[in-house]
Amino acid sequence: MTALILIGAGVGAGLMLLISAVVPARPPLAYAIETLRHRPPPALYGRQRWQQLLGSPLQHLGLPRERVRKDLAVLERDPHEFLAGQVGLAALGLLAPPATVAGLNVIGAGIGWTVPLWLGLALAAGAFVVGELSVHEEAEQRRLLMRHTLAALLDIVPPALAAGAGIEQALTDASSIAEGWAARRIRQALTTARVSRQPIWQPLRELGEQTGVVQLEQLASTLQLAAGEGTRIREALQQRGEALADRITADMEADAESATERMSVPLMALTSIFLLFLIYPAIASITT
Repeated sequence: MTALILIGAGVGAGLMLLISAVVPARPPLAYAIETLRHRPPPALYGRQRWQQLLGSPLQHLGLPRERVRKDLAVLERDPHEFLAGQVGLAALGLLAPPATVAGLNVIGAGIGWTVPLWLGLALAAGAFVVGELSVHEEAEQRRLLMRHTLAALLDIVPPALAAGAGIEQALTDASSIAEGWAARRIRQALTTARVSRQPIWQPLRELGEQTGVVQLEQLASTLQLAAGEGTRIREALQQRGEALADRITADMEADAESATERMSVPLMALTSIFLLFLIYPAIASITT
């Protein structure tokens, strides 16, 4: 009875996803007006179309979550592609145990279906969680790269200011000699400020909000405060760079201590097993 209920629930969920993909919801009026102002996106074919069909129903359900969306924005990955991969992993986890049991039953094993179905559901849920955790770990690595790059820029900019350069010129020159994803995003923010004639701190604050790097937002606030109150920008940037360097050092020390603690667990287990092998002959001789 439980197996029939689970199979019916799975078939119903699949039909709902198929119907919502074939007959999508009516877009809101604001979205329709916005599409009139901009060129429509290019048509999707092949793999991208299937990813769109699989990801759109899940996006209507509120997936991926807000934290995952920020991680995907940092990684510059399409949410539809991520959701399609999650659906594929979940389907693989859901179907693997029943398929294995079906193959064993063909050769006469006679295994029931209740446990494989529950195991498949657990594997499907685990696939969603593992996908989000892997994306979050990759995004944290990029955020760490952004902090390192920003710390290096804040070491270069104050001497350039002392030599007479302006803040925008100093940041642009410092970012032009850096390489990597973080330096490229900072250069894009500075280019946006120059082309659109915005204050330099606005694109930097937006970049910090998009990537989740608080230090970029703090740098933008420092630049805005220095421009509004006429404070000494060179000293403020030096203090900001020192604070960021201390933060990076503290994070590295915390990661090293965490790795040491993780390594102590298997070492204690190996030591316990070794002691057990040493003590077992004496205990066996006493008992006999």
